[in-house]
Amino acid sequence: MKKNITIAIDGTAASGKGTLAKKLAKKFNYAYLDTGKLYRASALIIKEKDINYKNLKEIIDFLKNYNFTNYDFNNYELKSDKIGKLASLISGYKELRELLLLFQRKFANKRHPKKLGVILDGRDIGTVVLPKANIKFFVTASLPVRAERRWKELISLGQSTIKRHVEKDLRDRDERDSKRKHSPLIVSPDAVLIDTTNLDADEVFLLAKNNVEEYLRY
Repeated sequence: MKKNITIAIDGTAASGKGTLAKKLAKKFNYAYLDTGKLYRASALIIKEKDINYKNLKEIIDFLKNYNFTNYDFNNYELKSDKIGKLASLISGYKELRELLLLFQRKFANKRHPKKLGVILDGRDIGTVVLPKANIKFFVTASLPVRAERRWKELISLGQSTIKRHVEKDLRDRDERDSKRKHSPLIVSPDAVLIDTTNLDADEVFLLAKNNVEEYLRY
């Protein structure tokens, strides 16, 4: 089996890209990085340090020497809707993206013992972070379906929310992601497009798994 494979997974919020990435990483024994959690972690850090999200200089001054290597990305607070919104707001900062880009590429390029490759998911993996990735996927779904998924997720986490508000937040996030000046969310020309609107997680995984296995055969 080929080794040191890189897989880039991009897509819209609540489209299922994270679930797919984790399933593929487990199946093929690849190291996995959810790059969205880097932005959520940054948002949580500046919130805890009481740094105004509009104060770019203070954000960069604090985070430029921050060691994310040992950060607990399983921190429950990272899943909160408030942190997600804040992460979306600061993700448009070019300086912050460049700072976190270094960490992402370092993760992708370093040796991970007993792992056969790496998978990164996010918004600009196939276009900016790993433009030469061996395999690229772009995952999306209709806005109503994504809103339903995110609403159910938030409810399961004990967060009180209204579905129409969730849909509006996702619509706003889509617009920020696709229209931001630096590293916008776009489909890489060589990415495999997967629309999960009418597919469950297992069906999405099977589609992607078949693509990976076909690549590995040749």
